[in-house]
Amino acid sequence: MMDWLNSKKPVKLLLVLAICFFSFKYFRTIYHFKFYSTYTLGKCTSIEHQNASTYADFIFFVEGRQYDGSTKLKEVNSIWVNKYFKVRYSSKNPEINEILLDEMITDPKAVEAAGFKLKSKIE
Repeated sequence: MMDWLNSKKPVKLLLVLAICFFSFKYFRTIYHFKFYSTYTLGKCTSIEHQNASTYADFIFFVEGRQYDGSTKLKEVNSIWVNKYFKVRYSSKNPEINEILLDEMITDPKAVEAAGFKLKSKIE
């Protein structure tokens, strides 16, 4: 038993398992977006820097339930925060989602129809 643990086999096994896990997550997302894509509106809540990557965090509603999402960014624009954008998600599993930052939504009626409450200018 100790010979097996001292060999390179456990490292190789962990590497194969990690590749399988990330491949499964990637292809599951591709599958859901191909067959079950649905769109709604979401609000970009923040831009987060994590190590060498940057993510846009956002929220959106499906049937009255709030979902949180995060999409890795290629470019960063600070004006995105607190703005509304189109969100693509899986109708089978809304946890699979992404925000489309090239499609900003400015229509207040569409934003409210998507489940967000806008503050009136009178308040």
